[in-house]
Amino acid sequence: MKSIAVYALLALALQTICIAQQESPITASITTPTPTIKSGTELKVYVTIANTSDHTVRLYKALGPDGQAEAANHIDVLDADGKKLPRIDGPAIQMNGRINHLPKRWISRTTIAVEPGKSSEDFLIVSNLFDLSKPGKYAVTVRHEMRADDSNPDIKLIYAKSNTITITVTE
Repeated sequence: MKSIAVYALLALALQTICIAQQESPITASITTPTPTIKSGTELKVYVTIANTSDHTVRLYKALGPDGQAEAANHIDVLDADGKKLPRIDGPAIQMNGRINHLPKRWISRTTIAVEPGKSSEDFLIVSNLFDLSKPGKYAVTVRHEMRADDSNPDIKLIYAKSNTITITVTE
């Protein structure tokens, strides 16, 4: 019985390694026109997801107007100490005497076709998602996920992590 569990764990580990080694057909990059902002000022970040493959890919995108890139991308903001900032755009819940904000859940996203060599562009307002009122330096990255193109019934996700941009918040 113990050997079956060991083989099962080994198979899972090999599957994870194979998925992690699969080359992503997309790349993600972010830019901002304002790397230095005053506390309380809006911070807009542009997100570009490029198709680097030789075939059309389907990318997640929010329904509705541009400016909702957080619906299709995972955003991380780290402070100068490397601590991840919590999202503030979702519902607040109290746990263990602390108030925590859950990220807003998006149910209205779709996929769009992006041809080889083309890209999809959108933007998000980082200051609406994270508390950037404290002066200091912050590192912002974005990760886009897409479903793998194979015909296997198991859903496999492929990730593309963006570059990191540094934001300075002043008083």
